[in-house]
Amino acid sequence: MIYTRRIITAAAVATTVFTLVSCSSADPTSQKAESLGDAEYALCFSAASSDMDGESRDGKVVLADSDGTFSAVQTWGMDMCTMEWTDKGLFFSDMKTDYLFDADGLKSFENAKTDSQYAMLATTSDTAVGLYNLGFSDVGYTTQVVTTTSSGSSLAEVEGSYFIAAQCEGEVFGIGLATGPYSKTGDPDTEPLVLSQLTGTNDGKEKVVGSSTRAREGAVLNDAPCLDGKIYYISDERRGGLDVAAKAVLSIWDTKTGKYESKALSSDEATDPFISEDGTGLPQVTRQSLKDGKLEWYGAQDSIMSTDIKTGHTERKFSVEGYSDNSASSKAIFTDTEVVVMADNNDGSPYRILRYDRSTGEEVGRAALDDDPANLSSGLFFRGFAVRP
Repeated sequence: MIYTRRIITAAAVATTVFTLVSCSSADPTSQKAESLGDAEYALCFSAASSDMDGESRDGKVVLADSDGTFSAVQTWGMDMCTMEWTDKGLFFSDMKTDYLFDADGLKSFENAKTDSQYAMLATTSDTAVGLYNLGFSDVGYTTQVVTTTSSGSSLAEVEGSYFIAAQCEGEVFGIGLATGPYSKTGDPDTEPLVLSQLTGTNDGKEKVVGSSTRAREGAVLNDAPCLDGKIYYISDERRGGLDVAAKAVLSIWDTKTGKYESKALSSDEATDPFISEDGTGLPQVTRQSLKDGKLEWYGAQDSIMSTDIKTGHTERKFSVEGYSDNSASSKAIFTDTEVVVMADNNDGSPYRILRYDRSTGEEVGRAALDDDPANLSSGLFFRGFAVRP
């Protein structure tokens, strides 16, 4: 098959010895990768897929301690790279290899794949599933599904493109525009969204469990929350743009019935729009965003918001030091008790990681990684962020 990448929204083991090159301005020495050590955070940097040639080390994963000391593992690059950190260790991938960095060191598994990623999700503490955007083929659109454990990795292919992914009850699901045999109109502007089960199916292929012409993708979400078999996120149900006012809704997909429902967001306060009409600052959620009947999310105006999943009623909880506009890509990860923000503001100031108490909004931790952000990025794009559980 011939594959061509597209954009439909704005939005056997090979053991390798790696060197962790210390990038801390205070300690420029090198050391061999023996364990994760005291690392609390992982950041993924990569060249864009169009600039990768498979001959150069076009990416790296940076490990950072709580005091800001950091070190880097060079990779072959993976655009839009995402990582998964479980009790077992840190899972990540590049276009040639899948990796698990655990207490025994860095394991690598040769596994050639495409160079652009949707998601990485844990189905158990020892298993991570990565989704990769291969592109159009002569029969539809192809996503590669890579399963990695501590003993190796394997690759399968499924139909569809999935810019929203979630893990529900041990299986991975994707949400995206209908393609190939599921296409209804042939036009991305009018195609329905489909909900597909991507792992654990009888034939190893995708299983479309639901479809909706009303549902919209919203932000690219690589680990949306799932509770009692239902996936939750915030989207613009009008699929607006500069000329169409956004309609912010709580989107809910039932993975058992395939049913889609939505609840319009409402507020008792005079607030700025929930979703910016210029397409920036789209709401971010992660696996632990759901708590006590509320979906908490990071969005426009750099605030943490809280939406009641039964009514759609939404409140602004507190502001954070981060930027969600068209020139920056701050990322927020929700843990059980905190919101952890990797602040990227694209203005030359240092990359910094901030921790906030989810209940009070109080800042409870801060790590500035370097006075010069170029020491981290090395000219690559910041793409992914993970927090040690």
